[in-house]
Amino acid sequence: MDSLTSCLVVFQISVFILQLDQINCQPLYENPQEDSLTDPGHLYCRKYYERELSHVKRQTSLQKELEMTRGTCTTPDFPFTSEPPPYLLSGQNITRGSKGKGFIVLFMKNIVDTTKKVYVTSERDFHMNISTSSRLDPSLKIQIDKNVFVNSSHLIILPTAIELNYFQKEVKSVLIETSDDVNVISFDEGDRTAGSTANIPIHKLSTKYIVISTAPSRKSQLAVAAIKDNTAISVTFKMERYLSLKIENHTFYRGDVFSFSLDSFETYQIAHSTDLTGSVIQSSYPIAAFSGNDCNTIDGIGFCDHLITQLPPTGFVDNMYIVPPNNDDRDTIIRITAIEKSDIFYVISAANKSLSLYKYNSFDIRISSNQVCYIKSTTPVIVTGIGLASKKISYLGDPSMTIIPGINQYLNYYKIVIPNGYVNGFVSVMIKESSLDFFRINSTVINICDIVFEKNVLAGNITYNVRTMRVAGGVLTARTLDGEKFGMIFLGVHIAKAYSFSVNCLLP
Repeated sequence: MDSLTSCLVVFQISVFILQLDQINCQPLYENPQEDSLTDPGHLYCRKYYERELSHVKRQTSLQKELEMTRGTCTTPDFPFTSEPPPYLLSGQNITRGSKGKGFIVLFMKNIVDTTKKVYVTSERDFHMNISTSSRLDPSLKIQIDKNVFVNSSHLIILPTAIELNYFQKEVKSVLIETSDDVNVISFDEGDRTAGSTANIPIHKLSTKYIVISTAPSRKSQLAVAAIKDNTAISVTFKMERYLSLKIENHTFYRGDVFSFSLDSFETYQIAHSTDLTGSVIQSSYPIAAFSGNDCNTIDGIGFCDHLITQLPPTGFVDNMYIVPPNNDDRDTIIRITAIEKSDIFYVISAANKSLSLYKYNSFDIRISSNQVCYIKSTTPVIVTGIGLASKKISYLGDPSMTIIPGINQYLNYYKIVIPNGYVNGFVSVMIKESSLDFFRINSTVINICDIVFEKNVLAGNITYNVRTMRVAGGVLTARTLDGEKFGMIFLGVHIAKAYSFSVNCLLP
């Protein structure tokens, strides 16, 4: 038997032993770099063996992490405490996304009294100043204005009376200023209704927005807040032809423009009995703009729910999206809204389709709870995911709405607060398949028992993994060890209500 054959036999036996996990993936050579073998057969064998052994060691390491979750359905107890927090990692740039040090918050009108919650999170402790207009009712102002020191996360509860009224100039916006970058999520919750949105920092606000709402069972809404005095604002209405809207003794039709001005902290809210999607808001100075529905039942299933979103500035919108499904047998309506004329290509379950949209027009796609949709357009578009009530689980979940993050808007680190008190809480993650092994939530590997949906989708020539997992209420951090960016959408369902939001829907 020659030396090469002998070596191959030894290698095959070694691999067999490795598979039985009898040698704990230790190298056969104590100090392989010091071996003096010069025979070409031995050198080839050793290089081949060492390459395979490196692969086995990596596979075994990942396998051990998975085994800690397999069969237990509990969170594995092995935090990576040796890793520094992501903002200290050398060579890794943490994406800022929708973080900032100043935010304007408002709450649109709901049909019931609700609790107005604002979640503020940061990587560090920070000082926070919450202020309102000097013209706000003193009985409200005293409940809101404060200066506090925060240990990385804080829940603000605002009085119900801060909610906006229709067709009135009011001073009901709230300014949040912090000493460090923070994420802000607004959450409006009441009996059988919930709505939530990620807030956009002041430095990212702009002068043009496209309204997103749904065909209402009650009212569609839009609202704006000024951050500077003498801000001129115009709303160009897009609504059903021949329907009118009366504002301040003037009648407006499709294509008509309503103009007004606001000072700092002033707000104005508009409502209509038809879908206002595609209406255009423009201003002389940057403003905060919101839209949605007061409480809407969609598709004749379940009850109505409050739909709210802070609108992304048109200059920060993407043209490539992956839309995950909702869970608990909830279908999803995907609304694509064009900012300019656009040719759109989309894929659902390997079925390729295309269409063209004119400026400010929308098109709806529907997917089930086990489908994923990939969208690419020739110009930037706004993509909105509207979750419906469960078709099979009685009374579980109602409509929810969120702006879908584009692939170029993904971040490599998130820290957010998941609201408590829901039957099911989920997070959907869209990540390159090549980085899946490097993904961590709260510094731990994913518990496979928490995965309720998983599917791969091809975005261009890159394969993305779309995965939905159960998550508990409380502070959640998510990151990739290799620094790769990924998208996240948070969802929660309860009896007769649901919420959803994405942390970032802005380009860098």
